[in-house]
Amino acid sequence: MRFGLFNLMNQFGLSQRDVYQGTIDCVRLADELGFDTAWFAEHHFSNYSLCPSPLMMAAAVARETRRIRLGPAVIVAPLYNPIRLSEEIALLDQLSEGRVVLGLGSGYQRFEFEAFGADLAERQDRLLEIWAIVDQAIHQNRFKHSGRFYQIPDVPQAIELYNRRRMETYFVSWSPEIIARAVATDAVPFITVGWGDSKALAGMHDFVRQKYQEAGFSLAGRRFAAQRYVFVSDDRNELRKVAEGIRYAGRCAGHMRVGAQHLDGHIIADEPVAGEPSLETIIASVPIGDAETVAERLIAEIRANAITDLSCFMMPAGVAPKAVLRSMERFGSDVMPIVVKAIAEDTKRREVA
Repeated sequence: MRFGLFNLMNQFGLSQRDVYQGTIDCVRLADELGFDTAWFAEHHFSNYSLCPSPLMMAAAVARETRRIRLGPAVIVAPLYNPIRLSEEIALLDQLSEGRVVLGLGSGYQRFEFEAFGADLAERQDRLLEIWAIVDQAIHQNRFKHSGRFYQIPDVPQAIELYNRRRMETYFVSWSPEIIARAVATDAVPFITVGWGDSKALAGMHDFVRQKYQEAGFSLAGRRFAAQRYVFVSDDRNELRKVAEGIRYAGRCAGHMRVGAQHLDGHIIADEPVAGEPSLETIIASVPIGDAETVAERLIAEIRANAITDLSCFMMPAGVAPKAVLRSMERFGSDVMPIVVKAIAEDTKRREVA
């Protein structure tokens, strides 16, 4: 079982300094607790995320950590020049001494694509080409590509991977061509359902399973990554604050998906979206609460969806970093051991059977 720490870096009632330093402190603690990976989001132009460059953020925390792997979740590939992207991934791998994992996605926020002058309708086709270019550049140290969107002459990519192994890749996009490339390169599908409950998570898992089938493959037996809000606290008022942060981020994402957000400078107005859950529903539906509740919910979801990689979103919007660090410490001492033991016992039972 692999545990990841996801960093959206939302600014909601916090200073920008709190967001950046708080993220660094949380990743440092995750490294100490034995988390496998620290993930960094990519978004632009608003307080939904103050991380426009996940590779730069990963480089910053590489010097603050020793073991934890670092990666973007995810690079919005159609917004990049593939040459510079490839070189910066390889550079980060050298700076982190081989700790980079790669997350690639096609993007979804019309607001961002329009500002970059990119065509949202082309996003999956561009992702497919960029993935091929990056894969060749970082593993073969060559650029050579002639495609619909990108033409690159045969030139060297100078920066080698730190230990010359194949870089592990996660992906978020579901066209048949992208899934075929994922299967060919052993890439890991990565899903999230935000404030959704266990039923929504199962529905998303089934969606990905169906997409694999439509592409001529099976999801069964493959690694599968899922992201969940996780927060450990016995304080009901604190959990309500956590739920408010989860709701705000969900509202932002919902509005930005269709370009309906209202901005005051870079701050997105906290306005409801149709069909959103109540705060009580959020508290009852996601893995937040006391340690026993969080462990039970996570174990049930891991079992139901064959999750091998759990990305924990542990710093909801507006929650002070010191509260997040307390929650993380309790997660490490009171939740992780229970989850690891339960999943290990499941594995033993399957092996015996």
